[in-house]
Amino acid sequence: MTLVKVARPRINRSFDSLLNSFFEDMNVDSQRSNLWRPAMDAVETEKNFELSFSLPGFEKEDITVSVKKNTLNLKATKAEIKEDEGSKYLAREIARGSYERDIELPENVNSDKIAAEYKSGILTLSIPKTKEALPKEIAVIVK
Repeated sequence: MTLVKVARPRINRSFDSLLNSFFEDMNVDSQRSNLWRPAMDAVETEKNFELSFSLPGFEKEDITVSVKKNTLNLKATKAEIKEDEGSKYLAREIARGSYERDIELPENVNSDKIAAEYKSGILTLSIPKTKEALPKEIAVIVK
């Protein structure tokens, strides 16, 4: 089976960089087998970027979001379930363990104003753009 890499249209370099960091291996961190990567959506609106992460089964106290320079760090931990003596898993598809992800933010965001909401297993981060990045209207005078 051959995998074909599909080229995404370039929106702008900052956002392309943001998207590239999102679309890395989305399932498992191959260097650390105890880390997994839940699904994530990224949306750009006129005024902000919105990131949504699927984190079912986590309590909000188990999730930490921090920003250092232009790097957003998301950490979440869900305890491993140990098999009871005398029982044997027939299927084990629910991911557990630690999750950590660094996302490089574009320079045109205000990281001091990031808002987070966790509802029904979905963590949504709203990252506002700086005033300089917002669209501006220019009056056209016809003579």
